[in-house]
Amino acid sequence: MIIFGTKGRSIKMDSGEFHCPNCNDNRVYNKKYVQDWFTLYFIPTFPVGGKKNEHIECEECSSIYHLDVIDYKSGLNDEEMTSEYEKALQNVLCLMIIADNKVEDEEVKTVSNIFNKLTNDKKLSKAKINKTISNLKKDNLVVDEYLKNIRPYLNAEHRELIIKAMYYVAGSDGHLDDREF
Repeated sequence: MIIFGTKGRSIKMDSGEFHCPNCNDNRVYNKKYVQDWFTLYFIPTFPVGGKKNEHIECEECSSIYHLDVIDYKSGLNDEEMTSEYEKALQNVLCLMIIADNKVEDEEVKTVSNIFNKLTNDKKLSKAKINKTISNLKKDNLVVDEYLKNIRPYLNAEHRELIIKAMYYVAGSDGHLDDREF
């Protein structure tokens, strides 16, 4: 039996120094892109397709950012320099709240608590959660599609934390709905 498929690999293009918003200090970064590779028996053999999802990764904390983080200006506010992980975490948790078409206070509290714990006490207020929910509803986003789109921007640890957090939010209202999975 021959086992084959494809797998995305992160490939380093460049490196340098930048101001990491997560570390809040100057750090070494790696500029990377993702490329799909043909795999044979789970061994990457040759690249297929082109470069995609160029990003900047901090060597110190492994946070991943869009390329514009290199142009950091000290006048930018926290929202403008939020890491891709924090944006993804916030959006996924809010998508989990609206998956069953009901927004319950217990879910909002759970999202706020989880976000604060996973981001070293960066506060996510009820007002910010409601604004995010409103924006996500306008964009008609659903959890599985959103996760597929953001996957390349997150490292393995961040993906694992987001999945665990999703399950906590799904069960926070006392029942699990099929649309939450």
